[in-house]
Amino acid sequence: MKLTHSYQIRIIGILVVALLRFGLFGSATLEMEGRITLQGLIDNILIASVIIWETSRAVVLFFHRRYALQLSVKRYILETFGVLSANGILYGVIMLLHESPQEILAVKPIFLLYGFLYTFLFGVLVAAFYELLFYMDAWKKATQEAEELKKINLMAQLESLKNQVKPHFLFNSLNTLTALVEKDSVQAVKFIAELAQVYRYLLQSSEKELIGLDQELQFTQAYFFLLRTRFGEGITLKMQVAENLMNCLIPPLTLQILLENAMKHNQVSVRKPLDVIIQSEQDWLVISNNLQPKRGTVLSNGMGLTNITAKYKILNQPEVIILKEPNCFTVKVPLIKAQAA
Repeated sequence: MKLTHSYQIRIIGILVVALLRFGLFGSATLEMEGRITLQGLIDNILIASVIIWETSRAVVLFFHRRYALQLSVKRYILETFGVLSANGILYGVIMLLHESPQEILAVKPIFLLYGFLYTFLFGVLVAAFYELLFYMDAWKKATQEAEELKKINLMAQLESLKNQVKPHFLFNSLNTLTALVEKDSVQAVKFIAELAQVYRYLLQSSEKELIGLDQELQFTQAYFFLLRTRFGEGITLKMQVAENLMNCLIPPLTLQILLENAMKHNQVSVRKPLDVIIQSEQDWLVISNNLQPKRGTVLSNGMGLTNITAKYKILNQPEVIILKEPNCFTVKVPLIKAQAA
């Protein structure tokens, strides 16, 4: 159960407010009337404390639900005004329950103002206490999510590294490099540079939860260069991403995993080229490829797409959209604004 819904905290909090009110109300009553009645204790301390606590708590919960993702000055001003209004109404009701309108009008305004501020002060303390509980809940949740995301990142990184350092991958890369050295030494040097960039990115991104979209796209271009060098016109890549989205964030290796997924399940040849398109649609990145399934059974553990969808879930982002049509396979991933990360 969340701390904000704990009955134990509410009971203890009400008793604390009652004790504080007794310290102020009791001394003032003794000074003015010379005694404290049991009815006065129940009405002005215990019942009033319950009403103040529950009213202020209800105001905080309302604004938390209404502005759950907005930790702004506006929200806190509205919340303070809400507590002020609720406790002002509360103070008026308490006065009417114990005094007639004529008796209330006979009281000096300064005393009425003191009573109102006195009630409002406790309301603000209760509201501040619940805001602290919300912060503690959010901090605990964020800590747990960070730990889970680290585990998922590690799994994705290990899976990616495992795929990259497979003997056949290294063998194919070395074969490609050998052929380039014999035919085109300039291209061979570029191939080595791009290969180094791919591995550098894999190592650097392993400790990050999110990375800039521009960096992910640069890495994807380097990785695609290796694929293009090997498969030639058997694979194509088109990027159409809006410039204003380059500052957005994305879980690292997302695009590489999707490229690997496309190659794993589809034929790649000059006669049947695999066409991959990466484009932006509003706040989404859309990765699609034509479907030309490989013959026979393709062994797959489904870890790639599972890791991507799990990461976005942990980050409280919209769900990843996966669409499989007769001639096209599409994955849509939400882009994360830098300030919301």
